Amino acid sequence: MALPDGGRQVRAAGGEKLLDAAGQVRELLDAMVRLPVGTEVAQELGERLEGVLELLRGAVAEEQEMVVDPFGERGSEYMDRSPVSGVLNPMAPPVSMRMDGQSGVRTTTRLGLPYQGPPGRVHGGWVATLLDHLMGFAAGTVAQWIFTRSLTVDYDHAVPLFEELELSAWVEEIDGRKIWVRGQIEAGGQVVAQARGLWVPPRESQPEQS
Repeated sequence: MALPDGGRQVRAAGGEKLLDAAGQVRELLDAMVRLPVGTEVAQELGERLEGVLELLRGAVAEEQEMVVDPFGERGSEYMDRSPVSGVLNPMAPPVSMRMDGQSGVRTTTRLGLPYQGPPGRVHGGWVATLLDHLMGFAAGTVAQWIFTRSLTVDYDHAVPLFEELELSAWVEEIDGRKIWVRGQIEAGGQVVAQARGLWVPPRESQPEQS
């Protein structure tokens, strides 16, 4: 399974300006959660954003047009807009995955205030989302189409904001159609969250035994 290299793919397709714009919106999201409630720039900010939205309303595609097969001709588009690792999705944290052996995936990331749950800590939902995403990629090294069947997350320690996080996932066991995967998040050399989950391909697809 090839991991996405969205930045390179988008630039090769002539999307440099769109990639830059996505980065600016990502910076905007971070700035929004850091603005004091009584900020004096609120009115001007709203006026400027209304102008941006007016520009976009005439340029965006219909919602259903963007629902694409990740393994079809527009597969790279699907990955580029992922809410976890999509370079064109401003919601996505900075995640760039790489292979680790034959059936493992790794990445590092640093999460800021848009992902905060408890003060100074990553929201537990985002912890589970990151693990699910990475573990799904690991399961995808076995079968092209896979779906999360179950996921159990152990929150061993609070996951800190503003620190480099090491994420890893690997296939633990294959039993017929069942693909068991483990994943973990480390901060400062300590495991702060870990998970085990079950992924299954569609019934017409059978994973190869390793």
